[in-house]
Amino acid sequence: MSEHLTQHLTQHPARETVDVVVVSFADDASRLAAYRDHLGVDVRLVADPDRELYGLFGAGRGSLRRVWSLGTLRLYAALLRRGRRLQRTTEDTRQLGADAVIDASGRVHRLWLPDGPDDRPPVADVIAAVDEALKSPP
Repeated sequence: MSEHLTQHLTQHPARETVDVVVVSFADDASRLAAYRDHLGVDVRLVADPDRELYGLFGAGRGSLRRVWSLGTLRLYAALLRRGRRLQRTTEDTRQLGADAVIDASGRVHRLWLPDGPDDRPPVADVIAAVDEALKSPP
């Protein structure tokens, strides 16, 4: 999830009823804390080291070609231009993520499955899905 999106959601007018949760397959609590610090926002992080939630959402592993696409390389180049230092990863770089809007009862209102690491839904689409979920009857 992009830093931009988490900042928007934590500033959402309904933030008292919206809980932003980031799921990671890292199994080390210190890595989760470091990731939260990296995002720069206070969100709940959940560890899914066995990737059960990833499996339920249908978020599979991408081929090397999909994961290291031209779009991914552009994303990393943009981060480097903004002064971000890349670090050697210890995670599965081929695990594709997912973005979802889920209500308090566990109903999935919207699910995005990216084609690669650089493929994330626009912030406006996620905010609109959150707004729609808040309007839905429980």
